[in-house]
Amino acid sequence: MEAKRILILDDEQEICFLLATLLRQMGYETDHAYNLTDGMHKLNTERAFDLVFLDLNLPDGLGHDLVPVIKAKLANVKVVMISAHDTLLRQIQSDTFGIDHSITKPFDRKSIAKVLADLDL
Repeated sequence: MEAKRILILDDEQEICFLLATLLRQMGYETDHAYNLTDGMHKLNTERAFDLVFLDLNLPDGLGHDLVPVIKAKLANVKVVMISAHDTLLRQIQSDTFGIDHSITKPFDRKSIAKVLADLDL
């Protein structure tokens, strides 16, 4: 069985590195982008992703604005919003159709594993 593919879209390189390392240890294939433009490029040119970890605030826009575009391109992809702002994150999740889960920074292996289990990945 082929490994599930996950795109990490966050402007913090350390978050991308740490999350990618953790996910690879758990058996997932990962890729990353540091802004919306590069993230869209990867979504349009790479083979399909199963999950996107999407930061709320990116240098070239708001991550949640990309959710409808992601869902239109890849109907079965799961989207997990990530942010350090818990209250804002919960509000965005309730107001934005297509966000499958959310997680606040900082996160750990246990919280990531729970998100993946909740999403059946």
